[in-house]
Amino acid sequence: MFRRMYITVASLLIVSTGLLLVLVGLAVYHELTNDVARDAEQAMAEAVPAVERALTESVYRDGLGPPVRDDLGNTIFYYAVGPAAVAHSPHAPVPFSVVHGEAVLKHFVTFTYDNEPYRLYTVVVPDPTMAPALIQTSYQGSVDGLSARGLLATGALKAAVRGIAGSPALTPTRSTVVLYMYCLITQERSMLTHTLHLMEFIGGAGFLLAIAGDLVLARRLVQPAFQTWAAYQEAVLELSHELQTPIATASAMLANRDVPEEAANEIRRELDRASKMISDMLYLSKLRSGLVDDPPEPVAVSDLTLEIAERYQPIARAEGIELRGQAEEGLYVYTNQGEWERLVSTLLKNVIDHAKRPSTAVWSLYRQGQWVVLTVENDVAPTAGERPRAPERGVGLQIVERLVHRMRGRLRIDADEDRFFVELHVPLLRPH
Repeated sequence: MFRRMYITVASLLIVSTGLLLVLVGLAVYHELTNDVARDAEQAMAEAVPAVERALTESVYRDGLGPPVRDDLGNTIFYYAVGPAAVAHSPHAPVPFSVVHGEAVLKHFVTFTYDNEPYRLYTVVVPDPTMAPALIQTSYQGSVDGLSARGLLATGALKAAVRGIAGSPALTPTRSTVVLYMYCLITQERSMLTHTLHLMEFIGGAGFLLAIAGDLVLARRLVQPAFQTWAAYQEAVLELSHELQTPIATASAMLANRDVPEEAANEIRRELDRASKMISDMLYLSKLRSGLVDDPPEPVAVSDLTLEIAERYQPIARAEGIELRGQAEEGLYVYTNQGEWERLVSTLLKNVIDHAKRPSTAVWSLYRQGQWVVLTVENDVAPTAGERPRAPERGVGLQIVERLVHRMRGRLRIDADEDRFFVELHVPLLRPH
């Protein structure tokens, strides 16, 4: 019992610690990712004037503008789509068609091209050249050629832009330029990946240390309950021994005193019952504590149940009770012989103690699917001078319930003033 309690408490502590570490790690990583992305986006947004100046100062030789870097040192690649022509950065790693297809006006967008991650920012700015700076040339190549060629003829450019663009907001006017700015974020992603691996390593090491601490803490938490239970067990044991002493003394006094035989027999019967009840209480206490040491094993319960019933038949017949039943052959249960014998004996003893005289009690052992079913049924003896009532569930039936629980089965008891019925199911074990 306490082993299960310790395992449960330790498991709860370990799981809660692990979940806490994971949640904190995810929150920190998410915040770090947002901060890094926010700083990079701010740097890119602040680089818009630099790109405008570069476009103004450039002579647009072959359609190339001067290189631009943001405050973080990242190279800003760009396409400037004006009313008359297009300019782009000295190096354009991504075709214009791909950039334009990913663009969302005044929004930062991340995309992947050629297995490389990029961040894109699209904004509409006033035309920094006001027409004279943009030199018209003939249209060369297809729309993808915008990434490798510099200037397009005005009519061809407008047609190409309208053919590619799905949003009118991304179409330049006479006085505006659509500026597509993008940068490579491989280094940013690598830094975040390295940080994630470092957090996983540190978190794993911390989790292992937390497991050790949780195990120690769980032991300290369970220790008071264990000490309390040990004190209870010791008290029950001492009480049982103390109660056995007056019972033995009373039995000895009956043998040495001149007591009528009928009264002596009644007293002895009650003393035996009290002694048996004390033994049952001790056994029930062991079952509840899980301190029963007998290991489980395959038990042929068919023959064993028949033997127990045969032993109780003469005792029941002497009380005016006919005990009848049958057992299906070849049934096995994963328990131990002592526990199954205690279970069946307790049920049959309960019949003898509470059945109506004369009457017939019936028991049955059979297979039902993947279960072994044991049923016991008897008529209830009426209480003289009192209103008939159903028999109470005493220590013996509590032992039966605990034994069935240990066998991973289930127990059902139906009782009223006329009939008492017990049905238990335990898992069937197939012999090998």
